[in-house]
Amino acid sequence: MSVAKLSKKKIHEDIKREAKVLGIHPGTAEIIADKVTEKIMNWSKKRSMITEDDLNERLVKELEKYNKDLAYLFESKGKVI
Repeated sequence: MSVAKLSKKKIHEDIKREAKVLGIHPGTAEIIADKVTEKIMNWSKKRSMITEDDLNERLVKELEKYNKDLAYLFESKGKVI
């Protein structure tokens, strides 16, 4: 279990990069990244420590609201498929 180092820019860019892999329109990817990043940053303010697993779990939960395939990519990150 490692402690996550939150970076608003990194989260935003990671979402846009994975959206590009799926062929999601850049404008749509930007909107999703903006909304999810904002939710993650607000969520993180209430915690003194966040693990990588906590962050990934929350990312998946927020991304599922906008695009199930994008959420699946984050859920599967680092796992052999």
